[in-house]
Amino acid sequence: MLRKTLNASRLQEEVKRRIHRLQEVVDDGVKIGVPRPQPQTPDRTGCNWTMRNFGNAAGFEASIAGVLAQVQAEYNLAAQEGEESEAARAPAEDPFGGAHARAKVDPFGDPSGDRSGNQGPAPTANPFAGAQPAGSSKAGADPFGGPSSPDDSASEPPPKRPANPFGGD
Repeated sequence: MLRKTLNASRLQEEVKRRIHRLQEVVDDGVKIGVPRPQPQTPDRTGCNWTMRNFGNAAGFEASIAGVLAQVQAEYNLAAQEGEESEAARAPAEDPFGGAHARAKVDPFGDPSGDRSGNQGPAPTANPFAGAQPAGSSKAGADPFGGPSSPDDSASEPPPKRPANPFGGD
């Protein structure tokens, strides 16, 4: 039997429509979550798609499998424009550091050891790369932006604390 082709959204809607027309699903008033069809290499029957992980399907697995087999026998997944088959597609970069991940780069320039192989140790462990507070031009300036005195090292000792207001020395 020659299969008709549908895009992923229409296949999903067709499976959803057929599942929700089943008498046992209607009787229980259950809404079953239908996933998008996933492309696969054509199996022995010639079907090029599958669906897995139906939501809220406990107790209806056999009925869902029957509907899925009927729809798979009637329809194939249409390849979208500019889309290659799943097997021919180059693997995308894994954002979680899997087998195809790039070399790790330490954003803070960890001075304890270079783990990436392409970044030298940073002069300091400061993640702000030696940035100075606003308004200061030298390293010994007041971090709170106050005026720095030229004789900081020769300054007088701090003033004495006021006497205890509650009595005693």
